[in-house]
Amino acid sequence: MKEETIGGILVSWRKKQGKFIADCANELNAPIEYLDAIENNSFSELPNDPYTFNLIDRYAQFIQVKDEDSKKIRILAKQLLNISDSKPTRKSYLKRGWSIIINISFIFMLLVCAIIIYDEEFYGRDLLKNIKIVNHEKIASGETNHLEQNIDSKVLELDINESTSVEYKQQDTKKFTTMEIQVRGDVWFEIIDNKNTTYISRNFRTGERYLFNFKGNETLLTDNPSNILIIYNEKQISLAQMQTSDVVEIDLKSIIF
Repeated sequence: MKEETIGGILVSWRKKQGKFIADCANELNAPIEYLDAIENNSFSELPNDPYTFNLIDRYAQFIQVKDEDSKKIRILAKQLLNISDSKPTRKSYLKRGWSIIINISFIFMLLVCAIIIYDEEFYGRDLLKNIKIVNHEKIASGETNHLEQNIDSKVLELDINESTSVEYKQQDTKKFTTMEIQVRGDVWFEIIDNKNTTYISRNFRTGERYLFNFKGNETLLTDNPSNILIIYNEKQISLAQMQTSDVVEIDLKSIIF
């Protein structure tokens, strides 16, 4: 019987509450296609199992599914999506503890490296001052030529170190570049990377905008690209020419470079 399925139970309760699926999608900030797939038990159309389980749970709470039906939905969802209820074991806690310790150690090492780099620049400038002082003393004692060669080599070494440091800093600032997406009309869009990590997935209204660190491996999914303007490195890219009634996937790297 249809009501024994997750989709059947949800449809029944949504109709009891007098709600339309589009209203539910707006309130949950979820694509209407995802809710429609859940109501039709087409779970393979959703991004991944944890996301699907979470969306089913939120949907059931929003339409106020009660008692036995609520328990039945959770049980069916866990069976279908292979979601485990097992509590973390002592070993898992130990792994998390070690992970936290390793992360803290890594951050501490970064701070130490930053301090060392700063001190090298400071002592480099101090060394140059000492060289100039020694220069005056050596001129008085008649050893001018030998000292000038030492000064030139030290100054050259300092110049190389400083220029290398500047190049590294410039490379670090270019590693991540902010991309801005401006909304020129009501639209839904979602941004994921090549590991299916979801940055954002919701409906946007006219005038809203979304910023993120563009790494070059992101994909934009939307049902109305004509309402989206992309700004990257002071370059504006309009998707107005892409007219479609279906959800499209846009490789952001391919339209930027």
